[in-house]
Amino acid sequence: ANIAWSGFIGSVTGFNSQQLAISEIGVTYPDDTFGEESRKGIPFVNLLRDILENDSTFDEADRRISEASRTCNLILGVGDAKTGDFNSVQYSSSVANFITSENLQPVNETWHAPIEDVVYFGMDWLCPGFSAPLHDRLQENWGQLDAEVAIRDVVARTQTGNLHIAVYDLADDSVYVSFAKRSDDEDTTTGKMAYERGYTKLDLASLFSVKKPSSV
Repeated sequence: ANIAWSGFIGSVTGFNSQQLAISEIGVTYPDDTFGEESRKGIPFVNLLRDILENDSTFDEADRRISEASRTCNLILGVGDAKTGDFNSVQYSSSVANFITSENLQPVNETWHAPIEDVVYFGMDWLCPGFSAPLHDRLQENWGQLDAEVAIRDVVARTQTGNLHIAVYDLADDSVYVSFAKRSDDEDTTTGKMAYERGYTKLDLASLFSVKKPSSV
């Protein structure tokens, strides 16, 4: 299932029937550990879609990313609800570093301090303005994070997610999505950014029970 826009054939956010989920954000402020970028390789939106279409385990997704001809600087997210595995991936033409709570990068005790069993990034790689408040909301709600708390007290108060947001609860077969208001929408009574707007709950069991279309 691809969470995107009409006509968009790649993936930036999505999940599959094997309880794998992916996400990504571009990196505008990298450090030297990213190495070089390249414009030659598989477009990352195609790579992420290939994971959703073809992979059923975290290890398969790991291998696909590691062996790919990668391109630009990104932070990916890959999770597998079957095993409870989740990694962020420092992604560039030069590196594919899989990051857990045990090796969180970049470590900065002021604005990107480790949290037990949590992997997080605030909008970019070097991004104190978002990473610090995100850390504080995650630490405050540690041990009681669920979809409702994430939406109400983490995402909204951090004010992250301008264009669109996906909150995954794959163990509950649920995903919550929000999108920014259309640029030509002049209604001033509702919020503009995705984090200011309502969410739609997707029931994964219902979605994946729909039969595939047939040409016969």
